[in-house]
Amino acid sequence: MRLIFREIRALPTLFAGALAVLLALSLVAPARAQITFPSAAPISAGNVIVRTQPTVTEYSGGLQSFYDENIVLYGASPDLAFILENKSIVTNSGNIVSNGKATAFTATGFGDTVLDTRYNLYETDGVGSTFRIAPYIGIDMPTGMDNVNAEVPRTLQPASGEWGTREALTSSWQTLFWNAQALIGYQNYAGSDGFQTGSSLLADAAFHYLIWPSDLDREVPSEVFASLETNYSLSAVDRMNGMAISGTGGQLWTVDPGILYSAPTWGAAFTALLPVLQQYRGPGASRYDYGFEVTFRYSFFTYHHW
Repeated sequence: MRLIFREIRALPTLFAGALAVLLALSLVAPARAQITFPSAAPISAGNVIVRTQPTVTEYSGGLQSFYDENIVLYGASPDLAFILENKSIVTNSGNIVSNGKATAFTATGFGDTVLDTRYNLYETDGVGSTFRIAPYIGIDMPTGMDNVNAEVPRTLQPASGEWGTREALTSSWQTLFWNAQALIGYQNYAGSDGFQTGSSLLADAAFHYLIWPSDLDREVPSEVFASLETNYSLSAVDRMNGMAISGTGGQLWTVDPGILYSAPTWGAAFTALLPVLQQYRGPGASRYDYGFEVTFRYSFFTYHHW
């Protein structure tokens, strides 16, 4: 699952070193690729992968968030890929406390859209293995609804209403029995109507291990993988008319175990989203309790590519 990325004002030296090690050692995979950061998923020329990922997140104080993210990946050439991500529906619900009284709210609407372009800078193939390094750039487009409920703060609306950019570096190492991926990136928002989401540093990693079948000496119609992924974000505070919004920004680190079924043209996965570290800038933040994500994938080949 992907968190709202916000801007980093400072990065500890120790964490910077840890990210360097993560990127070097945990390296994007095939169609059975990572689940929680789909923009880094590898794809071959002419292939189209369509994914839908309903995600539910529970926070302290009764706040609940649901969104269904639809992702289309297209291999335009052996090295160039386009990724379109859209949150087709977003629902935030919970209670707002004002003057000591709790009032239930719901904010439901269309989410924003992200278009990423990724290019393989380096690739090497071995016996039963492939290693890739691929940077990408992306544009966040404010296609969603950012004012569906006037009683709800801007941070709880289905969409941000902001243009944004993201830059990231992905790497992957795929073998017959396991694959590993990593991503490190930065996202910045332009602001809209006085509101600005804080920019952020993002670090993700994933490892998938084949648990069925136990050998590949015969024709294999499908595969089952044990999945372990992790997501980290370090964020600056959100601002309204230049003033910091208390309870926004900070850091969140989740560990995401799951199970992944993969066939040549379709697949499915279930992933739990479990927080292990969360620190926020100022009081008033809703703490992340847990989440889960269900993923469905369909893929096909087209001759329309370079």
